[in-house]
Amino acid sequence: MKTTTINDVAKQAGVSKKTVSRVINNEANVSEDTRAKVQKAIVETNFKRNPLGMALAKNRSLFIALLTDNPSPGYLMKLQKGILQSCTEEHMGLFLYDCSYNSNNLLKEIEEFIDNTLVDGFVLAPPICDKLELLEMLNRKNIQYIRIGPSYKHQGEFVGLNYYKASYDVASYLVRLKHTNIGYIKGHPDEESSTIKENGFKQALQDNKINWDSRLVAQGYYTYQSGRDAAALLLNNKPAPTAIFASNDEMAAGVLYEAQSRGIKVPDELSICGIDDISITTKVFPNITTYRHPLVNIGYRAAVLLINRLKNKQSSAPYGDSKNNETFDGELVIRDSTASIK
Repeated sequence: MKTTTINDVAKQAGVSKKTVSRVINNEANVSEDTRAKVQKAIVETNFKRNPLGMALAKNRSLFIALLTDNPSPGYLMKLQKGILQSCTEEHMGLFLYDCSYNSNNLLKEIEEFIDNTLVDGFVLAPPICDKLELLEMLNRKNIQYIRIGPSYKHQGEFVGLNYYKASYDVASYLVRLKHTNIGYIKGHPDEESSTIKENGFKQALQDNKINWDSRLVAQGYYTYQSGRDAAALLLNNKPAPTAIFASNDEMAAGVLYEAQSRGIKVPDELSICGIDDISITTKVFPNITTYRHPLVNIGYRAAVLLINRLKNKQSSAPYGDSKNNETFDGELVIRDSTASIK
């Protein structure tokens, strides 16, 4: 069966090939009568656009990429879901590119990826979103990008999460449950979000007149195992904490495992909280109290901003704030891993 081409549509409508192209791409400078005539011819000839041909003609891939080096698979799954939803709506594809933030070859790898795929733009997740050398390279190559949760707010458009409020609200909730001996597991030291969360936690303690005790703080790396390791240190304290707040859910699940392996009853003897509300929080027993970030919506919004900019051919504003920047709040989700002091 012969494939209908743009030339067939032009012949059927009695117009030039260029006019048909303008109508297909919804460009201006086409009269309504001509537009209607072309659209009618498209239906009559059963013309279908060829995405590959469009991409080649415009030196584009019709793909965006999510660039990440995040140790929490649950966090990434939710971001991906939102990004994919936007890509599906806009007839774009999505590359998933996992890289190493500290790799000496990072810039070379990303440049090769761009050259080999003609990827149209990037969604940059933390901590990659704060790699200044990478941002400078993307600016130099005129590659569009949107960042999620960056610490350097002046460096291009972004969609942010209110990490400070999340941590402050969780700590305040534990205080309302009459906990004063609260252990805290910090996030990965390479991510600015870790510092922001820690500051929110400290402020909540200060506002409730609870002294900051460095013995109740352990370093984590946003992984399940680091949550276990940090919990082991905290639970060896005398007295042991009555609550542990891990700065993401992967680590909170690790805390839960470590506590139960020691025969510590949760929440009767130890309350546990996390941040993000990824799927693991409801796949363990007891279900984990957490702070729900709207990660699906954040991923969706980031992709919308990027794709809109690509389709409208708007230039990025890499060194200035944008009116499109958004910061999302979340909500405390109380489950069975927390209880008040009796």
